Amino acid sequence: MLRRFLSYRSHQFALFLLLAVSLLCTQIPLFNYLGYEFSAVTALLASFLAGLLTISMWRKSDGAYKGNAVSFSLRSSGVLLLSLVIPLVVISANALFVKNCSFPDGILLFLLIPIPAVLFAHSLALLLSVTLKGWRKTWFVLLWLLVLTHILYVTMTRPQIFAFNPVIGFFPGLTYDETLNAIPRLLLYRVGTLAFSVGLAILAVLVDQWKARRRPEGGVAQSGRTKVMLMLVLAAFSGVLFVFSDRLGLSSSEGSIRRELGGEIETEHFVIVYPDSMLKGVRLSQIVQLHEFYFDQLSRALRLHPERKIHSFLYASTEQKGRLIGATHTDISKPWLRQIHVNLSDVDGTLKHELSHVLAGEFGFPFIKVGVNSGLIEGFATAVEGERYGENLHRLSAMIYAVGLHPDMESLFSFSGFLRVQPDVSYTLAGSFCRFLIEQHGLRRFKMLYRSGNFSYLYGRNLCRLLLEWRHSLERYRLSDADLERAAYLFKRPSIFGKQCARVIANLNARTRDFYRERRYQEALESASRSLGLTTSVEAIVQRTNSLLKLQRYPEAIAFAREKLADSTVNASLLTLRLVLGDALWGADSLDAAASSYEHVLRTDLSPSWNEGLTIRLTALRDPNLVRDLKPYLTVPMADSAREAYLRQLVVRRPKNPLLRYLLARELSSKEHNQEAIDLLSSVPKLSPEVLERFRQERIAQAYFVLGRYQKAQIYYWRSLNYVTNETESAAIEERVRFCEWLERHFESPD
Repeated sequence: MLRRFLSYRSHQFALFLLLAVSLLCTQIPLFNYLGYEFSAVTALLASFLAGLLTISMWRKSDGAYKGNAVSFSLRSSGVLLLSLVIPLVVISANALFVKNCSFPDGILLFLLIPIPAVLFAHSLALLLSVTLKGWRKTWFVLLWLLVLTHILYVTMTRPQIFAFNPVIGFFPGLTYDETLNAIPRLLLYRVGTLAFSVGLAILAVLVDQWKARRRPEGGVAQSGRTKVMLMLVLAAFSGVLFVFSDRLGLSSSEGSIRRELGGEIETEHFVIVYPDSMLKGVRLSQIVQLHEFYFDQLSRALRLHPERKIHSFLYASTEQKGRLIGATHTDISKPWLRQIHVNLSDVDGTLKHELSHVLAGEFGFPFIKVGVNSGLIEGFATAVEGERYGENLHRLSAMIYAVGLHPDMESLFSFSGFLRVQPDVSYTLAGSFCRFLIEQHGLRRFKMLYRSGNFSYLYGRNLCRLLLEWRHSLERYRLSDADLERAAYLFKRPSIFGKQCARVIANLNARTRDFYRERRYQEALESASRSLGLTTSVEAIVQRTNSLLKLQRYPEAIAFAREKLADSTVNASLLTLRLVLGDALWGADSLDAAASSYEHVLRTDLSPSWNEGLTIRLTALRDPNLVRDLKPYLTVPMADSAREAYLRQLVVRRPKNPLLRYLLARELSSKEHNQEAIDLLSSVPKLSPEVLERFRQERIAQAYFVLGRYQKAQIYYWRSLNYVTNETESAAIEERVRFCEWLERHFESPD
């Protein structure tokens, strides 16, 4: 059949098209090596061609196989599968030019994605060939497209952003999550795909035999009954996978999420589904009221009066969220469903952003309730927040341009353009521009822009002109060298399209994080080293240095960190590595070098939490006693209980040292011993430098907040403002004060 197959120009063209697309993929980042993306594209094209070629081969056989569809199916499917050698050879050969970090994983994905897709399309086309007399290809194209729309249907009508599909195998969703851990579920699903495909082929054979009006004797009749029984068994297996898809992790519904999370509470504007094993009492009340607080704040600012309740799903862990809806580390919203999906650990940081998306649906594009492109969608939500990384959006955008990053802003306001840019850059710039439009031209006009995307009509000038005005507005910011170093660290990182083996490395680094969290530092070191053996990854560099530090291999940690910091290709992204280097230098008793490393990071004002940790270290280095006492605490791995016990011993030995009491109070707060932490922090005199005094006041405020004593919390939040010079950070603390006032109005304080 192969020789006959190649004798037709239409068949030759199909193979040429498969070759051409494969060659094109070798020039596109993320698609240029044997991985998920290449396999998915191959499955789309190869399955489409397989269906059309099956119909063509059946028609060109001139009835030679009528009544013998089994023989035709075996031969033609063999030819179709053989055609997949073309893309496999092309992309394998491209490994000579582009690194393929895990060829075995790539082969496995190729086996699980294109091959079952081709067999499914072949079986569907075969059934149409034996059943219909005309319009076979038209019907195949329509059914093939209908099968693909299943992805759209599932991701639009259900909470999940992923979808398992007979053609493409697995669709991970459109998020910035780089990890892809779907192979076990994909394997199960593809067994179901093959079962369904074989069932379709058997049905085609039975229809073909019936149409040929054969009346075989004995064994053949028994064979017919066997085919029917096998088809029924395969149909039953496929049906079981469909019915139990939620439990098998192949799909996800609101009901299945509710059952797993266990807790649900309804308020005036929300239905909140939460993990009942983790959220109880005061903390549950605070999170519930945080929803209402932000709703009140945003609905007033946006001048909206939504009536339908919003469903908020809070997940116990990133793993649980990734398994249930597909977005592991990325929090998402679905405005058309009025749903928010957030990791519980991210609630304070991302709830407002996701709620902005849902409320923007009130003036978004009809039916889908979103803006017309990603730049407006994400830009608006970021503009509503008004800051990122504790910095004003406009100033942060000026910092991006100052370090030489100049993304195509016009393409940023398109779907593909937004995704191609590194996410921190795209969110910040789009947010700043959207905020500029709102500040200069008002919210009402922006609302109309959100649903239409027509800049020229609404603002009297095109997008290019508006962007130029916005760029001029950024010139008023004066930036220091520290600002530029901070910007380089935050923004000079490639997007997923600019990374080598992005998903393989992301999965490997995630494994290293697991080892590190489990205190298996030798295995974390080996895992990070494997990652770096494949490609240079900033995360893996930090992981390897941290593992060497925890293993107390200080000279190796110092040498490795210094080597990477001297590498001009990555050092801009390694600012925080200097803290780890400082700890290793401290461990090796190189105190002046350690202090210099800490001071370097502190000058960049990276974030309040980083400033606190760095200031604690520098304060300790100035005290000869603390240098010795805190060295094990900061450089040697200890269990949480051991860390607390060690600090208690130090406090007993040096009861008047304020830093030791401050550190012990931090440990107590982390274990929710809040009243003891308050007592200890209150006994500490004013700390020096002032950044630590700010955090002493904030930690007392936070402890009172957790206990539900909101008047006390307000007092200490206000006091902390005396030591804050950054306007954006001041605004964040003031918002906490307003939230305390909100809680006071809705709940009685224990005071």
